[in-house]
Amino acid sequence: MTSRVPMFTGWSRSTFGRAPLRTGTAMRRKSDGLSSLCTRQAEETFGALLPARLLAAPPGRRSRIFTTPVVFWTFLCQILGSESCRSATGAVQSLLSHLGKALCSSSDAAYCMARAKLPIRMLIAIQRHICAALCPRRGARTFVFDGSTISMPDTPENQARWPQSGAQQTGVGFPIMRIVGLFDLATGAWIAMARGTLAGSKRGSERILWRRLWKHLQAGDTVIADAGFCDWFSLVLLQQRGIRLVIRNNGRRKPCPNATRLGKGDWIERWRKPAIKPAWVTREDYDSLPQSIAVRVVTATAPQHSGFRTQKLELISTVTDPAEMGAEEIAGLYLRRWDVELFIDDLKTSLGMDILRTRSPHMIYRELLMHVIAYNLLRALIRQADDPRRISFKGSLDRVNKWLPVAMATTSRKTRKRLIEDLLETMAEDLVRERPNRREPRLKKRRPKPFGLMTRPRGESMEIPHRSKYRKSLT
Repeated sequence: MTSRVPMFTGWSRSTFGRAPLRTGTAMRRKSDGLSSLCTRQAEETFGALLPARLLAAPPGRRSRIFTTPVVFWTFLCQILGSESCRSATGAVQSLLSHLGKALCSSSDAAYCMARAKLPIRMLIAIQRHICAALCPRRGARTFVFDGSTISMPDTPENQARWPQSGAQQTGVGFPIMRIVGLFDLATGAWIAMARGTLAGSKRGSERILWRRLWKHLQAGDTVIADAGFCDWFSLVLLQQRGIRLVIRNNGRRKPCPNATRLGKGDWIERWRKPAIKPAWVTREDYDSLPQSIAVRVVTATAPQHSGFRTQKLELISTVTDPAEMGAEEIAGLYLRRWDVELFIDDLKTSLGMDILRTRSPHMIYRELLMHVIAYNLLRALIRQADDPRRISFKGSLDRVNKWLPVAMATTSRKTRKRLIEDLLETMAEDLVRERPNRREPRLKKRRPKPFGLMTRPRGESMEIPHRSKYRKSLT
C-alpha cells in the first residue's frame, strides 16, 4: 500500500517548510476530495434526482473517509453491480488513488460500519424525492399493485423479525419477508412498499399490506390488481374515496342471476355486504357501509402468449358508466397488469433483490431501500433515453455499470457530460424486440450438480458417500 507519511514527522518544518498536519486535518482533506467527487458524479449522472442537499451528512458527524456521500454512492454502485463489500472498498481505494490521496485500509470493516450508520430517514427522503420528480402529481394516474417475497441470511435476528415458513424445520429454511409494492404503470417507478411476515395472516396477508398503501392514492386515480386483492370491503372503501378500480374477479364468487346487461361480455351486478365483519373493520364503519354496491363485470380474452395462465378473464370494475370507461379500455388496462410482473422481475433478477445479503434487520431495511432507489434511478435514466416499455432494463443496467467508472476517472466536465449523453444514446439503441408467439417453457437444459437437499441443520448433517451417484435426500 502506498504511504505518503514522511518517516521522520518531527523534521516536517525543515524538510517541507511547514508544520506537520494534524491527523484530523489530513483526514478531513482526504474525505472532502472524495465526498465532492461522489456528490458531483451523483448530480451529473442523475441530475436533479440526487441533489447535494439530500446527501449532506447529519450534523455532528465526524469527517472521515467514509462520509455520508461516499457511503451512499458506494452502496448505490454496489447494488447496481451486485458486488461484495470487499469490492466496494476496492472501488473507494481506486478513487483515492485517482485523487492522489493515501489509500484506506483494504479491510471492509470501516465501510460496513459506516454503511450501518446511514440514516434511514435520509434514504426515505431520497426515495420520495425521486418518486416526486419521476411521477409528478399533475392529474389522475394509474397504479398497479402486486406482492412478492424476499429471502435473506439465516440469522437469529432475521428469523425473529421475519420467520421462515412453518412447513420447514428449524435450521433448514431462511427468513422470508412478504412485500406489496405500488408501481406507477406509465413509468414503472416503485412508489411505495409495505412489509410483512410470511407466517401468520394477521401480519403478513397481502390484503392487509396493500391497505397500508392506500394513503398514496388520490381521488381520480386508477388501481389495477389481481384476484388476490378482490374483496367487498376494499371495493366499497376505494369507491368512496373516488378511486377507480380494475381487478380480476375471485374465482369462488358465483355470478349474480339478476345482472343488468350492458353489452356482450359486459354487465352490472349487485354485491351484498358480507354478514361477517372482518377484524380490521370497526363496528361503526361496518354499520355505516351500504348494504350493497353496484360493480361492473367485464369478460376479456387474453392473447395466447401474453403470460396469463388462463385465456378467459372475468374482470371487476367500480366504474359502472360505460361512457366513462368502455369494456375494451377495462380489458386493456388489466392486460397491462403483466408489466408489474416484469417490474418485480427486474428488481429480483437483474438487481439481485431476490436474496438480500445483510445479516441484521436494521441493515435489511437499508439494503431494501437502496434497491428501490437504484431501481427508480435506472428507470429515470431509461425514461430520459426513450420509451420505458421498449428499452431493455438489463441492458441499461450493464451499460451504467460500465460507464460510471470511466466517468468517475474523468477530470474534464465537458468529457463527463459527453459520456452521459453517449450513455443515454446507447441505452436507447438497446430495445426489447417484438417476438410474437414466443413460447419459453420453464425448463432447464443444463443438469444441476448432484447435491442433496439439506433436511436437517448443518451441524446434524453428515457427508454422503458416493455423492456423484446420490439423487434423493436422506430422511
